[in-house]
Amino acid sequence: MISADGEGEKQTNTDKLRVRLLDDNMDTLYNTVVIAGCSPVISLWARATEPWHPQLRVQYNFANSMAALHLLCRGEAHIAGMHLYDPVSGEYNIPFVREVLAGREAVLITLGVWEEGLMVQSGNPKGIRTLSDLVEMGATIVNREVGSGSRLLLEQTLEKEQMPFHDLQGFDRIITSHQDVAQAIASGVADAGISTASVAAAFGLGFIPLRQSRYDLVILKKYLEEAPVQQLLSTLGHQLVHSQLEILGGYDISKIGEVVATV
Repeated sequence: MISADGEGEKQTNTDKLRVRLLDDNMDTLYNTVVIAGCSPVISLWARATEPWHPQLRVQYNFANSMAALHLLCRGEAHIAGMHLYDPVSGEYNIPFVREVLAGREAVLITLGVWEEGLMVQSGNPKGIRTLSDLVEMGATIVNREVGSGSRLLLEQTLEKEQMPFHDLQGFDRIITSHQDVAQAIASGVADAGISTASVAAAFGLGFIPLRQSRYDLVILKKYLEEAPVQQLLSTLGHQLVHSQLEILGGYDISKIGEVVATV
């Protein structure tokens, strides 16, 4: 995990939150890279950079793919992580970046390709193999919020199989992270949900792959020349970073660090 920036304390008889910064050193602020995204890999990557750049601080803000892209657009992040597939163009991420950034120059760098699919309970006791099985069995799912790659995968798969969204019990039950989806299934709250092979393995759950998705880092060109961003990106080629990411499993990093597009 990445260290917290501060401690929050709710003030008595008010709704206000008082925050005490744990590190208010301005040098630390200037050496901070803010990343918005939803992949657990980002935390591992950030921690693995410490041997080479101990002064570098990575602020990881959890956000789904579209939310991360909008944070980048508003200047609230240096890097946005995303994994969205556009069936019209057959491309990952690039069409969404062009639409949201609206002419701002950016670079897309691959962090990895992960297996996305259907997480089910350990041992898959119901013998689920497809989304159709879920409907036929009356099994329940948990879904992700609009703008997430997992929800987009679910909706695109349902459309491909010509199944109405609300044929799935639990389609409107929203969970806001990969880990929370896994926890809901592990605790028996739901029978299935969309996530990644690495998250399923971490929670000891069954996994049915649906497709491979490329996870890209989107960076505005104006940030590429900043020293902290360059330092962080330079570590993508280090073996220690690779070994940390490979620990998760279900994550192909053979193309890590490759520039896939300039928009």
